[in-house]
Amino acid sequence: MSKLKTLAVILTAPLLDLFGMVRRWVDRRAGLRYYQVSSEYPAYLHRGEAAAFCHYHAKRYCRGSGMDVGAGRWPFPGARAVEDNPGENAYRLKANDESQDFVFSSHCLEHLDRWQDALLEWRRVLKPGGVLYLYVPHPACRMWHPDVLHHHLWQPEPDALPAHLTGIGFEMVESSVFPDAYLSFYVVARLV
Repeated sequence: MSKLKTLAVILTAPLLDLFGMVRRWVDRRAGLRYYQVSSEYPAYLHRGEAAAFCHYHAKRYCRGSGMDVGAGRWPFPGARAVEDNPGENAYRLKANDESQDFVFSSHCLEHLDRWQDALLEWRRVLKPGGVLYLYVPHPACRMWHPDVLHHHLWQPEPDALPAHLTGIGFEMVESSVFPDAYLSFYVVARLV
């Protein structure tokens, strides 16, 4: 990332955080679950590094030893990158049980046909109190839908994903409902 882009991210991240806090407060206060459908293809997809947008926020939770599942060429800082290889992939991590402080994943989960199995594997390697940070495409962007983007096998929903994580032993720390500037949302969960 160029120095100018890095500076822009550093300067805008606190404003985005403030906007996110206000948006979450409005959500809780009014019980809103509305978002505008968009068909725009996010510009960052043409140059990669989607996860960099959420790194500022994720650094609050992802500390210690961890893994970035589906990292591509831009792994989360300080995390061990896990890609789709025969020896290690989203369904089979080379890590001992309860050995990781966090598992970070950006725009990977929607590519997995057995995403529930992957989440159980990610849970297996987390220490009690470990953090799972998911950054996933928001359904407000039509381009993310599996009928349009065929390598997306399913569409994560802002309400359903946290509910699933709660059902497999996580407690919700924070999650977003509305799409962000990159037409994505995040879920932060802690293993109980």
